[in-house]
Amino acid sequence: MTNKQQTQEVQENGIIDNLGKWLTANKKTVITAVIAVIAVAGIIAIVDNLRDRYYQKQWTEVFLAEMKITAGGDPSAYAPLEEVANKYKKKPAGVYASFVLGTVLYQQGEFLKAELAYKQALEYADEEFAAMITNALLANTLEAGDFERVVNLADEFISKNPTSFSIPQIKLYKALGLEYGGKVEEAKEMYKSLEEDYPQTYYAAIATAKLTPAPEPKKAAKKTTKKTKK
Repeated sequence: MTNKQQTQEVQENGIIDNLGKWLTANKKTVITAVIAVIAVAGIIAIVDNLRDRYYQKQWTEVFLAEMKITAGGDPSAYAPLEEVANKYKKKPAGVYASFVLGTVLYQQGEFLKAELAYKQALEYADEEFAAMITNALLANTLEAGDFERVVNLADEFISKNPTSFSIPQIKLYKALGLEYGGKVEEAKEMYKSLEEDYPQTYYAAIATAKLTPAPEPKKAAKKTTKKTKK
């Protein structure tokens, strides 16, 4: 092994260790972090379509609708986005608009409406983007507190798409659904599976953090009082 390879390996291991420590201290941020990754990945997955002139008008309308939400600072101003999502729902631009609409509604806490938007996107999405939308739907369902449904949706996806690149992410959501739903032992088995099947990855780091017991709080030292002689 060359010095360069050794240095890279040490750096990678250091990153994983630091991530594990961070996750242990910030376990409640997992869902938020995951949805942010999904949003970025979704944009990358569809951006190639911009090269085709046929789609340029559609994409322009979608991005203008997005800008109205961002520039206005008011997430409730999603009506234009909903309009283009329905207008082009069978096209890649419409699928993406439905995905973004679902994410906006998710951020507002409108979980039922967000689910409907994600389902519309899933109906016409290609295989790769559908996997990403499914992750967003699972995050939404988890936040809504329907933990049993999270597990069922994850199992359904795994059964239909056993070779999907998104399987480890889906399994992570299943583990979270089991854990938050009170099925702690089943959740532990899923976390162990993530550790073993995807070592040196983001998923293994989260699993390790989940399996690491929280440190017990230190007991305050008892104060001793000296008795004075009378």
